[in-house]
Amino acid sequence: MPKGKSDTRLAIIGDVHGNAKALRAVMDAVAAKGISRGVNTGDLVMRGTEPKASVRMARETGWPVVMGNTDQKVGRGRPRPMGHPASDRRGSRSWTIRRPNDTEVDWLSDLPARVTLDVGGFTVLVTHGQPGDLSVVIDVDTPASHLVKLAAALKVDAVVTGHTHRPFARRHGGTLFVNPGSVGEGMDSDLRPSWAWLEAKRDKLVAHLERVNQPLAPPRSN
Repeated sequence: MPKGKSDTRLAIIGDVHGNAKALRAVMDAVAAKGISRGVNTGDLVMRGTEPKASVRMARETGWPVVMGNTDQKVGRGRPRPMGHPASDRRGSRSWTIRRPNDTEVDWLSDLPARVTLDVGGFTVLVTHGQPGDLSVVIDVDTPASHLVKLAAALKVDAVVTGHTHRPFARRHGGTLFVNPGSVGEGMDSDLRPSWAWLEAKRDKLVAHLERVNQPLAPPRSN
């Protein structure tokens, strides 16, 4: 139940994967909804060709960003030697590491694994994969019984995750589970960037799943 006054809407974006053009389009869509507050579910870099611009834009929002697995690889990894085939491949880990400056790489390395936000008095937990383990994901096919157990353990009103690129909103055990889909990479035959937003109603949180009606999110290529 609501505990006090705060912003009642929260934009959710994630899985940008270095696609700054798609990120700009999504941010324009968020602004058109009149939403100024948001959160990023991670995987900001890798595979796309604009990691530096994507990091810069994410930082300029001032929104919390949680660490995705690709952010971890870039922020805490080391590039392969120059001349290695993977080192020069656009969008690869090694190629991506060399694009941002040291300050931006350090920022990626220091991203938190999770953040907790208040939305209209409701508690929202945001992480990239399953809370506590980036290698485990919550997806559209996750059994309801698992989500009921997770809801009981976490004791929050909503859990927001990314990673799978498949948008969904499911409510189990009194907890709303949401994935906004991917800003930068399309799935199946849908190349539209995906995002979501939460709205605090009188007695519950409601999730809205959105698409930008432009084919700016190519399918994953490597």
